[in-house]
Amino acid sequence: MRGRLLALVAAATVPIAVIAGSNAWNAYDAALEQSRQEVLVLREAAVARHGSAVGSMREVLTALAADPDLLTRGPEACDATLEHARSLSPSRYSNFWVLGGAGELLCSGVPTPRGGNYAALDYFDAARSAGGFALGEFTIGIVSGRAVLPAAVPILAPDGTMTALVGGGLFLDSFLQTERRAPTIAEHHVWLLDEDGTTLPLGNAIAGALPPAPDLDRLRRYTADALQGVARDGSALIWAAEQLERGLVLLVGLPVGAIQDAARQALQQRLIELTVFVLACLAAILIGVELGVSRPLRRLAARVRTWAPGRPYEAQSGGSVPVEVFELDRALTAAAAALQDREQALTAALQQRDLLMAEIHHRVKNNLQIVASLLSLQSDRMRSETARREFAVARDRVQALAMLHRHLYMNQTFQRMSLRPFLEELSRKLGEAIGGGSGGSVAIRVEADDIELGADESISLALLLTEAVSNSVRHAFPDGRPGTVTISLRVEGTTALLRVSDDGVGIDGAADAGDGLGTQLINGFAAHLGGVAEFTSGPGTTVSVRFPLPEAARPVAVPDHAASV
Repeated sequence: MRGRLLALVAAATVPIAVIAGSNAWNAYDAALEQSRQEVLVLREAAVARHGSAVGSMREVLTALAADPDLLTRGPEACDATLEHARSLSPSRYSNFWVLGGAGELLCSGVPTPRGGNYAALDYFDAARSAGGFALGEFTIGIVSGRAVLPAAVPILAPDGTMTALVGGGLFLDSFLQTERRAPTIAEHHVWLLDEDGTTLPLGNAIAGALPPAPDLDRLRRYTADALQGVARDGSALIWAAEQLERGLVLLVGLPVGAIQDAARQALQQRLIELTVFVLACLAAILIGVELGVSRPLRRLAARVRTWAPGRPYEAQSGGSVPVEVFELDRALTAAAAALQDREQALTAALQQRDLLMAEIHHRVKNNLQIVASLLSLQSDRMRSETARREFAVARDRVQALAMLHRHLYMNQTFQRMSLRPFLEELSRKLGEAIGGGSGGSVAIRVEADDIELGADESISLALLLTEAVSNSVRHAFPDGRPGTVTISLRVEGTTALLRVSDDGVGIDGAADAGDGLGTQLINGFAAHLGGVAEFTSGPGTTVSVRFPLPEAARPVAVPDHAASV
């Protein structure tokens, strides 16, 4: 009972544990998701800061390329225009220049010898292929000697071919200065990545906080979502990237080790609290079940075990017990009293039945003995030897049935009987009636396991033995020849083997092979037992019948011995 109640309570706490565990996990996941959202916010803020510089570069170059008089006013005027554009923000722009369609330098905002060819620079082919604004890779400016980000916008002819190119250089220092001036929301890292993957750390960014090369390549190509992992220095970070322009990617990294540790500690704390709560509940339930259910039930079970039929059931007296246990105790008291009354009634009915059955079997036995006596008297009045023999056979059959009924009511079971005592008495009676026995020339020997059979099977077996023994005594030993008739009954597994054998002249040598009725009766009784009668001869005659034993038949453990009459 205690185990079942504990199992039910444990099953009832499963949903609570699942809900609490799910809430703890959701809190843990929410903490990690918060860091993911935070890095996305940092990315958008960095894009807003640094994207404006690239956007301004695009606007300036686009405006210069759209000036129709830029190339027609002459090189000096072109130089002046470009110088004026650079002077608008000299701390941001390193220079502006114009290249011809073949890459030759036409004019420059910073004094530079004309005629040099720059077609081999990466932004030249990028702008011509894109047909619009294009960025180059991080490089050192030819004129300024500082790190710059070059960009270019092509000047297109009406047929779409590039006739010239307006280029400009954006100081990378400007990104650094912008990052230093930005308000710090959280400790994070910012990098710029150009087309070939070169990284430019901004602010306090360090190279060890970069993701591994495969992750960095994936972030540079697919910049839609954040990526969490282990940085090159082994720390835990979450990164988010955004493309500022084609060929220029901004990468933001946020350390999340402390956040993960705090979230993990909070999760562990929640789980510990949940475990303590569940264990406390189970302990309280165990104590309550022990005091309120298990102990009263054990006491009740002990009283029930000590009760036996025929004895009064002792109800519980005094003490505090649950109402349900008290009602159960009252019900058991009433049931015990009813069982006692019913047992007394059944015992009286069973005794009455036994008396009636014994009286029936006794009267049947007496009636059969009267019939046997009448047959014997009638046989004495017969002049024909054949008629007297037939009356004697009929008398033997009736006496066998009378003896069977006597054994049934003496056995007091009325349904089953032990075969060995019956067979010994039957063989003795047959020997005396037919002329064998201790003073006759034919001895009847019994070798049988003691088993129990029902009344129907016992009747068939008795009549079969009567016929077989009668045939052997009357026909196997002509002219007063001495001999032995052996009755054998053995148990072999789930079957029994009955043999009636003699050492007489055999079927062929007998003066009278027996009447046909006796053989038919033997076959019929064998079939009723569930077997088949087999007759063998030489020497003597043997009648064998193997029949199945009923499941209730059990051999009686008595010493095996032989009896002879």
